[in-house]
Amino acid sequence: MKILAIIPARSGSKGIKNKNLKKIIGNKTLIEHAYEIADKSKIFDKIIISTDSIVYKNYLEKNNIQIDFLRPKKLSTDFVTDLTIIKYELKRYEKFYKTDFDYVCLLQPTSPLRKISHLKKCLNLLTKRKLDAVWTVSQINSKFHPIKILKVKKNLLRYSDVKRGSKFISRQLLDNCYIRNGVAYFVSRKSILKKNTILPQKTGFILIEDKIINIDNLNELKEAREFLKKS
Repeated sequence: MKILAIIPARSGSKGIKNKNLKKIIGNKTLIEHAYEIADKSKIFDKIIISTDSIVYKNYLEKNNIQIDFLRPKKLSTDFVTDLTIIKYELKRYEKFYKTDFDYVCLLQPTSPLRKISHLKKCLNLLTKRKLDAVWTVSQINSKFHPIKILKVKKNLLRYSDVKRGSKFISRQLLDNCYIRNGVAYFVSRKSILKKNTILPQKTGFILIEDKIINIDNLNELKEAREFLKKS
């Protein structure tokens, strides 16, 4: 089994400028930390950084992380999907490395609390059950269940899910819901190139109960730094 790890790191973050180059532990940036965890896991045949930034490229290559290509700017906007990026990089690097990969793993650098054990659990589930994909997820507190979400329309409150929201009785009757947490997404080549999806029907999951932080703002960056210092 051959697996390509992709670390997406575009430069156009709105919340924190050049977020992916922010130091997270010691002198390591978010990108370097994600790369190091992937490398130490020993489960990937190749690890690549997908970035549109020459600044990122120059910085990383000075720190011994090679970047063979830059991502086109048209694939680095807010409206480009993970599937589009994965498909593009998979095709490009299969041609570059002259090999076909069986799976791709997306590792978002903005989820820096991932552990090697998380990645190994994903791979074990993937092979044991012969799945087309495995995502890491975290369970949502019932206080934030989708049925309880409201939206504002013409400055008036409405149920986000009109049909189910109006019938809500008690949180004890709610089913469990989960959110993807950015730690890892393993997806088969077949799903990406032939079925055009990263969430095929045979998608398993690893429920992560450890603390997870997805960094979107400076407070979350600070919290993640403090947590990693203590761990």
